[in-house]
Amino acid sequence: MNLLRDLILILLPALLTGTAVFFLIRHFYRIENEKLASINQVERLKLVTPVRLQAYERMVLLLERMMPTQLIIRNMTPGALATDLQSALVNNIRQEFEHNLSQQLYISSNAWELIKNARETIISSINAVADKLEPGAPATDMAQLLFQGEMDNNNATLYKALEYLKNEARLLF
Repeated sequence: MNLLRDLILILLPALLTGTAVFFLIRHFYRIENEKLASINQVERLKLVTPVRLQAYERMVLLLERMMPTQLIIRNMTPGALATDLQSALVNNIRQEFEHNLSQQLYISSNAWELIKNARETIISSINAVADKLEPGAPATDMAQLLFQGEMDNNNATLYKALEYLKNEARLLF
């Protein structure tokens, strides 16, 4: 009986001490893992934030370059026909869009959908203006109608996408 009592008197404090040490070490490792996760998160943000910001910049630039006034300035050639200008404008929009396809990884899905909608709206308005003109009409007539459409704010989806992108980029900071 004395042996059992002595064994309990020795093992009980050892078990209590061992249990306390186990929980202290587990708590210490949990805190260290949280610190490492936090440090990793900060490092990831340091790497990703500039890339995301650049993606927003490129998407804003894409939308700005898709504005009819900008397109016409870049693609207008003297003596061209409206069909030539139409083709040049649509091709330019498609090339710009394809060049920036990879940027969709860094912006929200909503922003990307707005950009795609703006692209389709601009292409549709260019094609609609071209359909209004007679065959063989000069490119200046088409340019004039596109300028008029821009003044009448026919590019609402483009401006909506642009504002959405700007607001979303501001939320990063």
